[in-house]
Amino acid sequence: MLWTIVVWIFSRKNAEVALEVLDAKKQSYEKQIAFLKQAHKKELSEKDKLVIKYHDTIEKLEKEFSQKEKELTEKEKKLVKEIIEESKDNPDEVKRKVEDLFGFNYVD
Repeated sequence: MLWTIVVWIFSRKNAEVALEVLDAKKQSYEKQIAFLKQAHKKELSEKDKLVIKYHDTIEKLEKEFSQKEKELTEKEKKLVKEIIEESKDNPDEVKRKVEDLFGFNYVD
């Protein structure tokens, strides 16, 4: 019976140390999880910002392209109008100048 009491006393001390080690590991694990969650949240936030910036940039570029395309179309219309006014009685000259201006061939 004495032997059992001695073993129990020594075992209890070792068990307390083991419990302290486990508790320290648990706290360390919880800190690591909290850090990883925070880093993940920050990464998602930055990703969302980049996606918004991407969409804004695409929208801006589309607007600029559309505006430039309209400007070009208006310039082209003015040029064709000028060509027609200059060459009122000569349709062959109108065809030739339009072909030269836009780089295509007129086919009947």
